[in-house]
Amino acid sequence: MKKNSFILGGFLIIIAAVMWGIDGVLLTPSYFSKFHFYDVNFIVFIAHAIPSFILSILFTKQYKMLKKFTKNDFIFFSLIALFGGSIGTLSIVKALQLSEFNKFSIVILIQKTQPVFAVFLAFLILKERPSRRFYLIALISLISVYLLTFEFKSPILLPKNNILAAMYSLLAAFSFGSSTVFGKKIVSKFSFLTSTFFRFFFTTIITMFFLLFSGNTEKSLLMFSGNPSLMALSLFIAIFGLSAILIYYNGLKHVTASVSTVCELAFPLTSVIVEAVVLKRFLSPIQFVSAGILIGSILYLNLSNVNSEIKEIDKIENAEI
Repeated sequence: MKKNSFILGGFLIIIAAVMWGIDGVLLTPSYFSKFHFYDVNFIVFIAHAIPSFILSILFTKQYKMLKKFTKNDFIFFSLIALFGGSIGTLSIVKALQLSEFNKFSIVILIQKTQPVFAVFLAFLILKERPSRRFYLIALISLISVYLLTFEFKSPILLPKNNILAAMYSLLAAFSFGSSTVFGKKIVSKFSFLTSTFFRFFFTTIITMFFLLFSGNTEKSLLMFSGNPSLMALSLFIAIFGLSAILIYYNGLKHVTASVSTVCELAFPLTSVIVEAVVLKRFLSPIQFVSAGILIGSILYLNLSNVNSEIKEIDKIENAEI
């Protein structure tokens, strides 16, 4: 891995993360606030079905890759689609809905606790024991999440939706954390185009089943098809999201999952800035401090790996010289 390629990969992931931050605060919430369209299953399905349709037209030959897939390839693509594309996206959109359009950045900040879940998953599945410091950092992160969500108030005294929004955000963190690890397995073997193509393809299939079993398909389809403005918004968000994913997977091919996690912090930072500048909604002092501690905890969990990777790249390049 060349150092320039490493830097370019991180830069591309930051661009994708900034795009996700803009989407999470300004675009996706428009379904609820502007159009009063509340079928989360339908929103997530459309967000993947449209890009999948566009990719199928532009890159039809990608379907031939299915013949080359091994059993593990099908498993990893399915896991990415299930966790990152379906459960993770459904959870974060549901959390945005439950937040009642107030301080979207809090929902997104909580979702970025995914490195904590990634380490726990590595311990449970791969039997990798985290350092003792990890438990302290994990505890600090959880306290930060609590203060970010409830400040110094008791959850019992707050609206039920606040608690549910936080729970969905944590579920999204777990799902996206899993998806990042699975995604690294895929991009190390396939091109970023193939990775993106089948991420949307498999996610469209899974979210279609979620939609069919929700029982609201016909009603949502009638409302959606009868509103040209809603259809235009969906098309724009879908293309915007597709562009972000293409940029992300292209970047992920050049960096490790830990570096990607650090670069993805541009996502919540963008959300906080956009919400403050555009929507004039600000975090309270305690929430601002909690957000800083949370981001600092995530950086601490990953920066040691990033530094070691950069040193390793320097060694390789010096040896080549």
